Amino acid sequence: MAGPLLKYLTDALVKFEYVYLTPLLRRPPTPQWIPLVVQTPQQLMEKDASFDIKSIFDGFLWGVPTCRRSAEKRMMRKYGAPNWHNKLILPRKDIKTCGTCGHNHEAGRLCPNCYSKVKAETSVLQEKMVQELGIDPIDKEIAIVYQGEKNQFDDDFFKGKRVLQMEKPRPKWFSKNLLQKSGPNSDLGNSEVTTIKPHDLG
Repeated sequence: MAGPLLKYLTDALVKFEYVYLTPLLRRPPTPQWIPLVVQTPQQLMEKDASFDIKSIFDGFLWGVPTCRRSAEKRMMRKYGAPNWHNKLILPRKDIKTCGTCGHNHEAGRLCPNCYSKVKAETSVLQEKMVQELGIDPIDKEIAIVYQGEKNQFDDDFFKGKRVLQMEKPRPKWFSKNLLQKSGPNSDLGNSEVTTIKPHDLG
């Protein structure tokens, strides 16, 4: 009976300190003004006992690795593995030399040096089309003729086409059949197929 009554009186004193004494002192009050009433006899007895860290952590510490990482796992995290994720800097074996210009490029990709020439020539052709034809919709096929090539074609070649003349010679890599249509020919019928061979290269 005395234990619950003592606990009730202790709670009442703590509540009185924080409610009534805090506004008067304007600072946190010293906890437990009556230590003999607040502290239990068991705490007073254990006050003089020696400090033991095992009583706090209950036999283990937080945030400490519990097992050692092996040397194989350390090397795997540092350098990777050939069949998994290799972090080593290895020599490239997929580099090829372009047979046209001699520059190096990745296997399975276009040569950047040769493709830059194609992009530059394409931009020149597009600018020439805008200057000659404007921005109106194109309803006819465009025939690109370079300098000195108009005499090589007959009049039937230019029928139903818009002729775009370039004031410079044709590049060596730009074959004449790159702009020709391949596949079913509308003049011969859908059943017949014409094949265009890559001639006049170089």
